[in-house]
Amino acid sequence: MTDRERLLFKFELETPETGNPDDETCLRAEVPPGDLDKIVFGGQAFHFVSPFVVEARARWADEDLEVTVRVSAVLSSPCSRCLEPSRIEILEDFLYLYSLRDKEPSEEDALEEDFRVVRIESWRRFMDITDQVWESLILSLPLKVLCSPGCRGLCPRCGKPLNGESCGCGGEETDPRLEKLAGIKIEDPSE
Repeated sequence: MTDRERLLFKFELETPETGNPDDETCLRAEVPPGDLDKIVFGGQAFHFVSPFVVEARARWADEDLEVTVRVSAVLSSPCSRCLEPSRIEILEDFLYLYSLRDKEPSEEDALEEDFRVVRIESWRRFMDITDQVWESLILSLPLKVLCSPGCRGLCPRCGKPLNGESCGCGGEETDPRLEKLAGIKIEDPSE
């Protein structure tokens, strides 16, 4: 997904009534899979299979605005080992603290909650949370896609998938340059 495509979708959340700690505003947005292109992250292509759903909730936390962002979607991507399509379900919550001042979480806050501080210039009636939504989505993607934890991958000789059946190539072939290393015995120094 390019920055140009990303900008086609804007997520804005209404700011709760200033000074009212009990006021809370919510946003729910659903982007159909046909409206989204693939995402390429870490050399892996992810395609949307279900709608991309964004739910956000805002409330005041003293002088700062606490925003919880939940992203959910089902994506498809080739398995890193066998290249078969793999289903990836995302359902993640992220906490952001919008603040007018530079603020680092105290050690006490950092231990209690995992949140990111977003510095803003001024309060507006509607807060643009688009960057945090896309950040949440990217952080939810796996670094390595596997169709199953025990995926055996592809045969290095013929390229057939090894999950479920053997390829029939007949064992591994040793590189002739490494044959002399096969006879080396390494002593264990702990013995």
